[in-house]
Amino acid sequence: MSILQSLLHSRKFWLAVFGIVQALVLHYLQVPEDIWQSVVGLVMVLIAGIAIEDAGEKSANTLVVERLPDEPQG
Repeated sequence: MSILQSLLHSRKFWLAVFGIVQALVLHYLQVPEDIWQSVVGLVMVLIAGIAIEDAGEKSANTLVVERLPDEPQG
């Protein structure tokens, strides 16, 4: 899978795009700063949670060692 394809399938990437777009839109619509900054903070927490989940899956995959059954000798 190419880098661009993996980026387009990334939940973290799309959350970051959403966070940037919503911050710009809410800023220019003159929504109170506390509100749009809270949404940005929530998006950052979601991205961090997904990153931790991905890291956990990766480490779990590297720790799993399959043991093959002993082959009969003959």
